[in-house]
Amino acid sequence: MKLIASDFDGTLNRGGISERDRAAIAKWRAEGNIFCIVTGRGGEFPEHVVRDLGLELDFIICSSGAMIFNGKPELLEVYPAPEEVVALLEEEARTHGALRYGKASCEIDIDGFCQFSTLMKDDEAARIYAEAVNFKFPQVSAFQNGRCVDIVRRGVSKATGIARVAELCGIGKEDAFAIGDSYNDLPMIEAYGGYAIAGSAIAERVGKVCADIAELCEIARG
Repeated sequence: MKLIASDFDGTLNRGGISERDRAAIAKWRAEGNIFCIVTGRGGEFPEHVVRDLGLELDFIICSSGAMIFNGKPELLEVYPAPEEVVALLEEEARTHGALRYGKASCEIDIDGFCQFSTLMKDDEAARIYAEAVNFKFPQVSAFQNGRCVDIVRRGVSKATGIARVAELCGIGKEDAFAIGDSYNDLPMIEAYGGYAIAGSAIAERVGKVCADIAELCEIARG
């Protein structure tokens, strides 16, 4: 059994999900393997994937690793950040000229928040803001995604979400593959010897590239 973990926006979803990738995912799972989406989108996203997009998956990791759903989708685990840091993050966002900021949808009643999302004027402003948050606030980690910055509990990331899914399935690190297209995907790509989408912002840095999910499925089969 092997695991493929794919980012959603800009990776699996590029103006829609191709029929080629849909077929590849179905074949991958029919062979007894695991496929999951790993995204910065919030707790409302799994219902959209299953009901609206009609995707059959094994797991959906949301809020940059803070929420793990099965494919039904049912919430299995959540890793909230402390509520008391929200006011500090809001002030920091204003200081850096954020265009929009706030807690992302979590869809459940928890003590704390799953993710705090910020939209900056450009990529450079987002990079500077993420660095400031990571330096000033030890309770959380900030991940740049283009002009956006996603903030979650310190120690949580897309990579930790994949690690937990692999643990639940009894899959070793050598049998897990990650793919993405942006800076917030780097932790999971680096942790799992993963791939970047060809032509993406991180393709040169990652080195290993795939045209799509279907190509990664072929590579992962060995």
